[in-house]
Amino acid sequence: MTPSLRLPLTLAVTILAAAGPVAAQSALHPGSGLIHATVTLRDGATHTGYLRWEEEDAFWDDVFSARQKDLPWFDHADRAQLARERQRQYFETHGLLDRLAWTLHHKGDEVKISRPFICRYGDLAALRLTQDEGKPVIAVLRDGREVPIGGPSRDIGSDLIVYVKPGQPVELAWEDLGEIRFNAAPASSVPYATRLAGTVEHRAGTLVGNLQWDTSECTSLDTIDSDQEDVPVTRVRRIVRSRRGGSDVTMTDGTTLTLSGTNDVDDGNRGVSVELAGVGRVTVPWDRFTAADLRLEAAVHPGYEEFAAPLPLTGTVTATDGRTFSGRLVYDLDEASTIDLLHGYQDECGYQIPFGRIAVIAPAAPGSCEVTLRDGRRLSLGGDEDTGDGHAGLLVFVDGQEKPAYLLWSAVRQVTFAP
Repeated sequence: MTPSLRLPLTLAVTILAAAGPVAAQSALHPGSGLIHATVTLRDGATHTGYLRWEEEDAFWDDVFSARQKDLPWFDHADRAQLARERQRQYFETHGLLDRLAWTLHHKGDEVKISRPFICRYGDLAALRLTQDEGKPVIAVLRDGREVPIGGPSRDIGSDLIVYVKPGQPVELAWEDLGEIRFNAAPASSVPYATRLAGTVEHRAGTLVGNLQWDTSECTSLDTIDSDQEDVPVTRVRRIVRSRRGGSDVTMTDGTTLTLSGTNDVDDGNRGVSVELAGVGRVTVPWDRFTAADLRLEAAVHPGYEEFAAPLPLTGTVTATDGRTFSGRLVYDLDEASTIDLLHGYQDECGYQIPFGRIAVIAPAAPGSCEVTLRDGRRLSLGGDEDTGDGHAGLLVFVDGQEKPAYLLWSAVRQVTFAP
């Protein structure tokens, strides 16, 4: 982690009008950061209140993930050119026998790509569900776009909890749902919990922000489970990964417990996610994690009102031969909006960064790229399609041209996004 990322958590309050069918905005208050929605069941019954994906996502900047069912931008790509590029990349890193096997196995095959659907809950207007076999879930974004999505996904199929009133949760089975329509919580709403935050230390640096422990525990209602004792997060001050296995947990009263035996405290941990101000979500894997200091804060920011309306990506692509192409951009034949997330790894930590926070992306070593954020911070990211490993290329819709320009990732020197 570069020193420039070791910053205290600060979240700017930028209240912007959001496009699409969004409820009337309200002033930010202690529960405005909690997901709020009206859930309509298949039988027509409705429940309105704070909404939580069971034992997991609870806040607007938590990340909803699934798989895209359709990739409409793929129709604009030169598939033959992309197929040749995939073959070239494979041949550069494999021997003769592997090359012969590749040629025989892929002879006449069309290139196929699959991409995840990832966004923050604050960028969603609704989820429409159907129980018809084979029919996708429809994610409705706040600009009105509708995206067919499906599994595999931890978020699709999860049961939900609606807090219509504090202390009165209503549990809803996924198969009973018809629609989830997201909206800002009224100022009169009483939050059911506060938010887990803190400082996470890992082998390459320190991160400060709101937390998801084991990518799930994130509220004052949650517990750190173990074979020895289940400890409410309200009683936890510090967690240190133990060299003996498990974790040493310091309580708010100063006592220390050695806990083991579950994914909350040992090698089964799925990672600690930190919402890093100005960047996005950073997930520290357990084998890089060293310690964390925990605290609880009111769930004020970011409120639903603080998520900017999605805008098309625009900018300039500079090719390796010096040519430039300016216009609307589609990155990796997938990301086309400022709310889409760039995914990559640095120091084995996973980053999910809204494209609206990115100023420049430049290919670097094979499978990696240099990312410059709008606040000047720089990251070297790799390990994902977005960062070059399996990248499907870019589309540039240049004004006055009937068809978009298509550039392979290997032909790109730099992508500069318009402010």
